[in-house]
Amino acid sequence: MILGILVTLIAIFLLRVFRLFLSRFSNRTFNDVIPYLRPDHAEQLQEVLNRDLEGHLASNLGQHQFRQTQLKRIGLAQEYIGRRTHNVTILQEWGDTEGGKTRVTFNRDVRSAADKLVVRCAEFRIGASAVQSQLHIWHFKMKLLPSTRVPYISRLRRVDSFDLLESYEEIKEAALKLAEVCGGDYHERLASTL
Repeated sequence: MILGILVTLIAIFLLRVFRLFLSRFSNRTFNDVIPYLRPDHAEQLQEVLNRDLEGHLASNLGQHQFRQTQLKRIGLAQEYIGRRTHNVTILQEWGDTEGGKTRVTFNRDVRSAADKLVVRCAEFRIGASAVQSQLHIWHFKMKLLPSTRVPYISRLRRVDSFDLLESYEEIKEAALKLAEVCGGDYHERLASTL
């Protein structure tokens, strides 16, 4: 029974990762980036992943109230991570498009910046997918088994070498670098949106 559940969860995770790579826009130009980016709400995500705040909530709220609060915080984490994943997908598609153009233009600076952006985006999407899968599992367990221990969401900020907050900042830097080397007003427009 437990082995079946574990295999199912692994299969769901792999299908999510596979879906991430199949759902990509084939030729996203810079003009197709800005209109599709969603607000990030970085401060709110940092608050949801704040270990000290979570410890304070656990010690000051009753068990039932802390459980309800954590369910809401899991939903918020899913929402904010989902927005970031959406934005990262958009930026990765743009990086792929710019990298593809360098086959004709032979611009090494654009190629290097595009490759760096694409790699960082792919790493984020895989890491965020693992975090979201864990959040789904916790939400499911908390709803079905009210006696289970309440999880601490802040544990998910860092999973192995993946840091959910820092990696997104690195992607923003890589996207701004690509916008800078592409020229025009790309950098200013992207900086005002990110």
